[in-house]
Amino acid sequence: MPRLELRAQPSRAWSVGSPLLALAITMLLGSVLFVALGKDPLQGLRVFFWEPINSAEAWGELSMKATPLLLIGLGLAMGFRSNVWNIGAEG
Repeated sequence: MPRLELRAQPSRAWSVGSPLLALAITMLLGSVLFVALGKDPLQGLRVFFWEPINSAEAWGELSMKATPLLLIGLGLAMGFRSNVWNIGAEG
């Protein structure tokens, strides 16, 4: 039976390549979904990737929507680092 073993050092190429590969796969699958819905995939990708950053008003909207998510992530990271787990169940 094959076993997984840790590398002595992480691969530098994959530490850069894996996020780029994830982005490329996401864009590819998104384009396939847009085509399946009968929409222009380039227009859809432009709306998702370019519209949120093309003006000062868009940056304001983006930061307003991202701030609560960043605060939640910061709070969760602090809890996880201190080994305090909360699954959100009552009582």
